[in-house]
Amino acid sequence: MNIGIDIDDTITNTYSVLLPMIAIKYGMDINKMLSQRPTYNFLNKTLPNYDLIKPDIFPAMAKIVPLKEGVVETLNKLKEEGHKIIFISARNRKEYLDPYKISLDYLKVNKIPFDKLIVDCHDKGKECVINGIDLFIDDNTGNCTSVKNKGIPTLQFDAPFNQDQNKFKRVCSWDEVYDVVQEMYS
Repeated sequence: MNIGIDIDDTITNTYSVLLPMIAIKYGMDINKMLSQRPTYNFLNKTLPNYDLIKPDIFPAMAKIVPLKEGVVETLNKLKEEGHKIIFISARNRKEYLDPYKISLDYLKVNKIPFDKLIVDCHDKGKECVINGIDLFIDDNTGNCTSVKNKGIPTLQFDAPFNQDQNKFKRVCSWDEVYDVVQEMYS
């Protein structure tokens, strides 16, 4: 089985690191910001000069963001069982300057098994079709919709900013992901 996986807020806890960094940069109250559970699109639309600070904040965040619990163990088990792991990320040059290198370095440093890394992806549904993805996992509702519209089973990883979404099977842990894969594969 070819498993397509997003990086930020799917294998990592990006939101919990990025929001405090943004709050500091803008002199905002982090607790108030977190209580509003802003989406990334909301930040893009409401923060002045947000595009200008991304190249400073995102690469720094990407180097220190913690992994979600159990992700390495789950991905190792899936690889051992013969599944292919393909990371499909929207990380782009406006935010990360060199999204491929920073993502590749992060995956290697954290000993995350994978077969392929795709970055700067604007249409994850199309990319999943091109790469023969059998199951896609992402936190972003728009990405999940794009992939599901191509007829590919999709899991939405739980995040503070997607709580109002219920269009997709939701997973809250990598143990749950593993269980879904076992059900699909057996």
